Amino acid sequence: MAFANITTIKQLTKNLNMGAGHGGYNELFSAIDLHKSEWEKFCTWKDSRYTRNCISDCDEYELLLMCWGKKQESPIHSFTFQEGWIKVLEGELSIQRYEMDRDKLCCHKTEMITLSAGESTYLNDNMGFHQVLNSNNDSTVSLHLNIEKVTEWEVFRACRQETIKVKPILDSKTVDCD
Repeated sequence: MAFANITTIKQLTKNLNMGAGHGGYNELFSAIDLHKSEWEKFCTWKDSRYTRNCISDCDEYELLLMCWGKKQESPIHSFTFQEGWIKVLEGELSIQRYEMDRDKLCCHKTEMITLSAGESTYLNDNMGFHQVLNSNNDSTVSLHLNIEKVTEWEVFRACRQETIKVKPILDSKTVDCD
């Protein structure tokens, strides 16, 4: 059974609080059709880096709105056994996947996908390390759902040929699960 279009943040968090349901989170994320007026109030921007803005989190998930300036990108990273979905609300994002050679401490690009506004994708750590890049010539806004809250990332720093553990930074936090 398909989800009806999800047009408000309130509808989205209500659906998330009920769980994945029969169609799972892929179907739920495909049903998201938020107008800009629904999500722009959660946006924060920085010239130096993308921002991570928490819309909702609880034991079962966290929902983030990420704001990407021109050419901003995440580090090459992975989460600890996480599943996640990304939906582009405005602009365009590219997701570069990497295969990590832990013996040689290097990463090899494996594939890149590009998402335009309205498109979404699924990620998990079995897919390897990844990097998210704003491939748009303007700003981009994306919605990120992580099943379980991300409390630590593993970041690959090519310049030093090392991986480090990093605690995620939130630029804003708005709502907890109700």
